Amino acid sequence: MKRHLLLATLFVLTNPPFLRGQDPAVGAAFLNVVNLVALREPTTIDLGGFRLNGGEPVAPGETSGLLAIVPGSHAFTLENRAAKPRSLTLTLPLEAGKAYAVICYDETRETRDGRRESKLRCNFLVEGDEEGARLTVVSLLQDPLVGIELSGAPVTLVPRQAHKAAIKEGDEIVVSHKGRDLATIAIEKPAHYLGFLYGDPETGEVGLSLIVNEKLEYQPPLESDGDEGEEGGEGGGPEE
Repeated sequence: MKRHLLLATLFVLTNPPFLRGQDPAVGAAFLNVVNLVALREPTTIDLGGFRLNGGEPVAPGETSGLLAIVPGSHAFTLENRAAKPRSLTLTLPLEAGKAYAVICYDETRETRDGRRESKLRCNFLVEGDEEGARLTVVSLLQDPLVGIELSGAPVTLVPRQAHKAAIKEGDEIVVSHKGRDLATIAIEKPAHYLGFLYGDPETGEVGLSLIVNEKLEYQPPLESDGDEGEEGGEGGGPEE
């Protein structure tokens, strides 16, 4: 199991946007940040001027856990030197009492002159209206088609498109890829189980990152207007 980021000191710091000195459940927005960038250069993440993980690189598959955040609009910057541009900045509109997640990853594209470049991408997940137990699996791998099995049932995933599986409480779903079990998901409550396939740049193996939340819904990223732009351009931000 991937370890969580070291967040024990966050709520005693003076740096915004984290709530401190009060019950974090009162008047807070809640945010989970997941790094699935599979580039060999280190990835760093900045939220509202505060660098997660003490400014140290965030490894692929690591998550912030659920952070209590001061409501409002906060700048979010994802940076990796192997990407072009090397950073992606977007604004997160966070409302009190609501849960959100940011899924960070990379996407390789071919340029007009035939070169292949990696772009940083983010999915901003917000609350929806669906209720009950449900499972969504999304491939963030570079392969155009990815075959997996859900408890033995074959499924073909198209990159960044959601596959929704029929489940019910009490089920145990085994997610497998090329004969290797990635995870067993126990459906223990009426929540949305969101699984993201990503590549580990060190081992080359495929991993599965899971978020469980009652209301979060998958939303694909926006196309960036700055794909051909300079370093630091915005893109892949929240959908309207």
